Amino acid sequence: MFQKNDSHTQEQLFSPVKELPDGPKQKLANHWSTHFYEHVFSEIDEQKFDVLYHDGFSRPNKPVNELVSLEIIKHLLGLSDKELEAAYLFDFRVRNALSKETLGDNICPKTFTNFRRRLLEFEEETGRDLLQEVFEDHRDYLQDEFDIDASTQRMDSTFIEGNIKQLSRIELIAKVLHNFLRDLPDDTVADLPDEIQDFAETENLELSYTLEPDEIQPTIEQLVDQAAWLVDRFETHEQYAELESFAHLQRVLDEQCYRIAELEDDDNDEDDGDGQPESGDSPGWQPIRSGRSAEDENAQTDEDGDTSHIELKDPDEISSDSMQNPHDEDATHRRKAGKSYCGYKANVAETCDGDNPFRLIMTIRVDTNNTDDGTMLAEDVAELPYKTGLTDLLLDGGYTHKEVESQCASHGITQHFTGLTGQRPPEEKLSLAAAEWDGHRMQACPAGHEPFEQQYTRESGRISGRMDSKFCDACPQTENCFVTEKQEFYSYGFYERKLKLAKRRKRMNDSESQAFLNQRAGAESLMNEVYHQDGEKTRFTGKIKVKNASIAKAIGTNLKRASRHLNSKRDGKKSAG
Repeated sequence: MFQKNDSHTQEQLFSPVKELPDGPKQKLANHWSTHFYEHVFSEIDEQKFDVLYHDGFSRPNKPVNELVSLEIIKHLLGLSDKELEAAYLFDFRVRNALSKETLGDNICPKTFTNFRRRLLEFEEETGRDLLQEVFEDHRDYLQDEFDIDASTQRMDSTFIEGNIKQLSRIELIAKVLHNFLRDLPDDTVADLPDEIQDFAETENLELSYTLEPDEIQPTIEQLVDQAAWLVDRFETHEQYAELESFAHLQRVLDEQCYRIAELEDDDNDEDDGDGQPESGDSPGWQPIRSGRSAEDENAQTDEDGDTSHIELKDPDEISSDSMQNPHDEDATHRRKAGKSYCGYKANVAETCDGDNPFRLIMTIRVDTNNTDDGTMLAEDVAELPYKTGLTDLLLDGGYTHKEVESQCASHGITQHFTGLTGQRPPEEKLSLAAAEWDGHRMQACPAGHEPFEQQYTRESGRISGRMDSKFCDACPQTENCFVTEKQEFYSYGFYERKLKLAKRRKRMNDSESQAFLNQRAGAESLMNEVYHQDGEKTRFTGKIKVKNASIAKAIGTNLKRASRHLNSKRDGKKSAG
């Protein structure tokens, strides 16, 4: 049963805090825990969380403002759940942050996990992210409370290494196969073919290190053949087919293997003439329909008499969002600068106006690490200008994305890029930005002449025009210009995006613009502050859990910055946060 917690609004007449000497009492008033109570705990809207609890009569919930605050404090102080439990009981900093002046109440570690489970299940069912709403409420409160100008923001992304071991292909297949066999009852395993029973008893699954190089591929083929046989054997047995390990087995086969059309049953869907069923629900592999034991007389064989196998995909045909480790089925694979990553990506924006009292994190998003930066930016395009007043956004070249740029423009966001992707044009070539433009119309070429004919096709975004030969023939820059010589004139043609990129490159090289763009340099320190001080690897598995941990970190970071500002203001200094 949901019940709001208003007890903190009633001051106690007698407590250890009241008996503190003036000096310690003053230090407590300026401590981050007091600022936490005033600017985080007291501002949490508990009513939003009533959807997590039953309406009927039951035991009242642990106060939501305490649970949300403890989740933030966990990441603020870098605590485990066991340490958080002890801190709730005995750490006066934590007690003070929750407006508790005495000891006496207890908390069970299971309370933390149950609350997180409720958050996760509610988000999976409804798509509503309650912790994200807490972050946005807290951000809006701090922006108003401290009069922070958020019109100029800088954005950056970083990889979050998953809390998993990077598995080779053979180790992944072996792991999901072994997990399923481990979930089967012993008497069921005893009825399986001998080679599958032998594998079920295997303890060392690090096959990459135990096999010779020429043994790896045949072993992979043997393992996927066994996996396909097991899926076919147990897919109609409800008690086994509903196991998570069975779903993982099916997924790995779908992602790693092809169907062999000749092995399909006669009663499969009608094909369309190319050996593939018309139905879009068919799997990407075809399991053999017979046992693998040598004694099985019904085993299907190829022309050479060998047992038929399913066909493996080539490594470069496997999608980056394929399963990397069954311990975290949401984590994806990404290669950047020659390095391999498994896990997630965070996208963060903060204010960067030097006149603000401190920098405020305005948005934080987490997705799989194969998600494009521009796609992550798109999640905030509509909300940030409306809620925070964003007008100018500093980004690197990774955010160049045609559709997102159009969305930003329609919502009044001007993007300022500090770098551009793609090949840089040769130094000697004249830039399109060297000409004078009025929108899509050239007013003067680099030599000062106007085209005698111009055209802009809105549907394709193509800009074209013609220059008089008498100007271009005599121009010393013609050889390096963007025009092409024709019989009776010179012409040019390109898409408007090329002109946009040329103008951006010109602004990046302009000394006055450079001073403004230099404000983005602090984005890397933001990532270090939020993520990399406590290591590159997350302690959580699953996208929602990793995301919620990131949101709690962002709220804690904003609180620390506000607390430093309040203390520096008291000391007569300006905060650097």
